[in-house]
Order: sequence, then C-alpha cells, then structure tokens
Amino acid sequence: MDKILEILKNKWVKFGVSFLSLAFPVFILFVDWLSFAYYLEPINGVPLFLLYVLCNVIFGGIMFYTRKQIVTKIVVCITPLLAFLLLIIAFGQWYLIVPPVVICLLTFLACNTNETFKTILGTVYLLMFVVGTLVYLTMLHFNLTVQSLLEITECDLSKRYGEYDYSTDGSYRLVRYIDNDNEERQSASFYVERTEEDIELPYLKCYKHLGSQKVLVSMYQDEVTYEWISDTKLLIDGRVKDIEKIFKQAELEKLKTEEEDKEETEDEVYLTYYEKQGISQEEEEEEASGVKKPIIFDDNESAEETDNTEEAADAGNADNAE
Repeated sequence: MDKILEILKNKWVKFGVSFLSLAFPVFILFVDWLSFAYYLEPINGVPLFLLYVLCNVIFGGIMFYTRKQIVTKIVVCITPLLAFLLLIIAFGQWYLIVPPVVICLLTFLACNTNETFKTILGTVYLLMFVVGTLVYLTMLHFNLTVQSLLEITECDLSKRYGEYDYSTDGSYRLVRYIDNDNEERQSASFYVERTEEDIELPYLKCYKHLGSQKVLVSMYQDEVTYEWISDTKLLIDGRVKDIEKIFKQAELEKLKTEEEDKEETEDEVYLTYYEKQGISQEEEEEEASGVKKPIIFDDNESAEETDNTEEAADAGNADNAE
C-alpha cells in the first residue's frame, strides 16, 4: 500500500496522468456538438444520467489529482468556456448542463494557479454565465435559438413530435413539428432527415436534425396523408416529393451562396477617405494649408480675357474724353 501511495505521489506519474485531462474538453465538445446538431432521445433516463455523471466525476478526479500540473491548469482554464457553450446550446436540458458545469467549477477552484489570475478569470467567467443566461432568456422570449440566429435550421426541437415514418430502405425519416403556440391557428411542419449520420449511444439515441429539409406546412387540424412509395420518393398531401433531389438542390444552393459570398468579398473595393468624400488628396491639402494654386487658363481663355480687358480700357478712355 505504501508503495502504491509512493508511486501516486511521484511527480512524473502525475505529469503523465495529467494528459488524460485533455479528454475532458474533448468530451464537452462532443456533448456540445450532439446538443447542437442532434435531437437527443433517452432510451432509459436514469441509467443514462448516472453514466453521464460517472464520466464527469472520473474526469474531475483526474484533474483534481493532477491539479498542480501545467497541462491540467490549462485544461481547467479552458473548460468553463466550453461549459458555457453547452449552457447556451442545450439550455433547458439541465441533465446535460449541470454535471460538467459543477466539475468545471470545483476543478477551477481547486487548481493550483496564480490567485490573481484565478480571480480575474473567475470574474470574467461568472459575468459571462450571468449575462449569457439573461441574453438567452430574452432570445427565448422571442422564440429565437442559436441555430435560428445562425440561419442553420428553422426547427424548434421543443415542438418535435415523437413518432417518425421511415423510407423503405431506412435512409430517410419524416418528422413532424407541431406549433401550438397559437391555439386558434396551430400548424404542423413536415421535415425529412437523413439517417446515415444518426448516432446510437448507451441508453441514448441521437437523431441528426441539422440539414433537414422542409417538405410541407399545413394547419394542424387538417388531415395530411403521407406514404413512402419508394426509397427516395414521398407521397404527401397528394403530391410526390423526390427527397434525394430536394437534398441535392439544397446542397447546390448552399455551394452557390458560398461562392457568391466569396466573390463579393474578393471584389469588394476599399475606398480611401478622399474617395469617400469625393475630393482629391491635393485639394484636401490645399484647403488645410490655406494656399491655393494659381489658375492656369488655356490659350483660348487667355485670348478672351485679354480682349475683354482691352474693351473695358477703351470704354474707360472714351468716358474720360467726354
């Protein structure tokens, strides 16, 4: 037992174990991605939550054991930012948010870093969490989400209906979203999702909704009939939808938009201050110095000016003679 304790206290052992703490930010990023791009459907909630808590506790134990190592110090300073992203993306799914946030808080407080640096960084993170939560609550009041602000998807996962209809080969999934905010005019939106990127974890199914395509919007009271007539064709509300063609068209439009944005960025002309004001740099310098250049006439203008001067002189002499 003493030998085991001696090995555990060895600084090189701690240094080696500290590299395992790098898996914690990777783990949080993975949860961030799942919350952002997937609809999470627990198969068995209690075992799933206990397994999730156990993973966070293991990472917390590793970071507490190696809290004096430089690798762990860096990890501890980064993970609160990733936990904040999880708070914004998965707001309301507290079983996902609370365990990593608690581990980040405890390891941040226990980490052996400079107290001044820890105080400043801790204050920044605290303000970030408080202000971010208030801003996100305001967004929810106006039915806005991170995905909708980024114009990635229009789907509101809180309105997702739990029954799906799959194509004959299982490559596509028809999903309904029921908007019941307005009781007088409830609507139902039908989306098709690809199933090839779905993920199945222990006690959890992850259905990818990012990139789904809308095929129909109707009143919720109206009865909509739908049926998969082939692997890629859907008969819905009396119309046949070629799903594969819809997805390809969406990808082409996305590529076209990206190319147009790229061309606009490349062709954008950056005007100087003088070009924006519609004047030349020389005119600006003249006005600033108060010195004006002499006016130079061409030959015709000089001749006309000379003739006008002579005529004025002759008229003056005639008046004097009189």
